[in-house]
Amino acid sequence: MELSLSKRISQLQPSPTVALNTKAKELADQGYKVINFSVGEPDFPTPRPIVDAAIEALNQGKTKYSAAGGSLPLRKAICQKLEKDNQLSYQPGQIVAGIGAKEILFHLALALINEGDEVLIPAPYWVSYTEHVVAAGGKPVVIPYPSDHKAARLTPAMIEPYVTPRTKAIIITTPNNPAGYTIPEAELRQLGQYLTDKPWWIIADEIYEYMSYDFPAISMATLCPDLKDRYILVNGLSKGYAMTGWRVGYMAGPSQVAEMVRTLQTQSSTCLPAFIEDAAIKALSMGSAATKDKMGLLKARRDMAIRLLREMPGVDMMPPNGAFYIFIDIRKVLAKSPLYANDNSLAFSAKLLEAHHVAMVPGEAFGAPGFLRLSYAVADEQLIEGLKRLGEALKAV
Repeated sequence: MELSLSKRISQLQPSPTVALNTKAKELADQGYKVINFSVGEPDFPTPRPIVDAAIEALNQGKTKYSAAGGSLPLRKAICQKLEKDNQLSYQPGQIVAGIGAKEILFHLALALINEGDEVLIPAPYWVSYTEHVVAAGGKPVVIPYPSDHKAARLTPAMIEPYVTPRTKAIIITTPNNPAGYTIPEAELRQLGQYLTDKPWWIIADEIYEYMSYDFPAISMATLCPDLKDRYILVNGLSKGYAMTGWRVGYMAGPSQVAEMVRTLQTQSSTCLPAFIEDAAIKALSMGSAATKDKMGLLKARRDMAIRLLREMPGVDMMPPNGAFYIFIDIRKVLAKSPLYANDNSLAFSAKLLEAHHVAMVPGEAFGAPGFLRLSYAVADEQLIEGLKRLGEALKAV
């Protein structure tokens, strides 16, 4: 007897970033010296005061269930953070904390999307956006990335050709993963004005908020308060506080959306651990100062990586002023070989890992063939050695 499986879920693809990181670790376990540029996490530890807060909570016996959507003290701490950093006023009932921003985004897709709804997703995009939409029964509509790296990242003119009567939402990410750019204030304000009369949900992934090196990252909700009734801000502690493994994310948005996401949590993950909530409250009280010294380190690594990449013939990149990624354009190099027809950075990435033991995520994962995502959140010596190997691999194309 053959039983059927979910047609919707069978369409999903495994996360390529997770798969590549797993493959890199397997090679390392076999004794190869692998340079792993695929991991989307800071290489520095969680600040000690945050760790100590979790230890103290454990010592106090805080090992029981907490509340779905986050305890009231945690949600109040998030409200205070949003008021202080973003000049945004929310009530605790409009906040939901969960097991990482990824869980929040997945639950938002389930809460907002009906069968056949279309969600606009500008490329290059984080790998899970499209799969969340598919899992919810919707249709991801990808807005192609501009070919001119110096052009505006996202404009009304770029969006308009992809709008249909079925458009339900748009996802905006700044600072951006994978491209490492931050949308400037003037461009973000223009986008907000365009969206003012659009009957769409606006899902804003602001997880890299503290990582913008050339100018501050600003929330569109701060610039365009008229959007607030449709604006869903998603953030978390993974990147800015070096807390990826702690899995703390949150959303702020309309009460009815928060309530639906909270209800989904009661039927899935239930809650954050109470001792991790105490650590999160401590982190939020520290704000950007918690890792401010590390931001200078990341900026220096970015500058080093840009300098080394510019020495490679045929290589270009999107201007990387945020997050800790550089989106490297190798299309001109790949065009030299029939092995990499149609900007096949997927095949090149596999060769790079197998032959040169450098792990980089191919652009196909982000809706942008012909690119590689470099995470420069690694030690300087690894960055230098890994880019040396990349240069050798590109010469061999």
